[in-house]
Amino acid sequence: MQNDLQRSTQSILPVWRAALSDETAFGEAVTPQVRLEGSIYAAPLSGREKVWIALRTAGGITEALNFIHESTTSDRSYLEWELEALGQRFEGVTVLSFDSSGLIDKVALHHRPLGGVLAFSAEMGRRLGNSLGPDMFFQAPEGT
Repeated sequence: MQNDLQRSTQSILPVWRAALSDETAFGEAVTPQVRLEGSIYAAPLSGREKVWIALRTAGGITEALNFIHESTTSDRSYLEWELEALGQRFEGVTVLSFDSSGLIDKVALHHRPLGGVLAFSAEMGRRLGNSLGPDMFFQAPEGT
């Protein structure tokens, strides 16, 4: 009970910021089978290595990321953010879900607007190809 209460009042943001920039911190914050879902992916990614690669690649595209609001309960945190990338401004939310030991076992990233989502996904595909799985990212029709 105390662990649940502590988790519900404790900010995950410092842990998540560290995890986004350091592979060791990421490995300490997530389960080995962590799952990543999001509006820029055609299907979920599973496993610490694939999720790390996806997040670091997205970080390489991102010019600025500002977290503007956080809400945390015993089993998840919601982080609202603003992002600049590809000459566009995005808004979105990251939902982090925790397992019973307090590690992150699911990450859900939701970007908007749609045009930006498609451009970001296409750039991820350009950088990663099929290294995370076939057809994981949006591909603009030829000639567009």
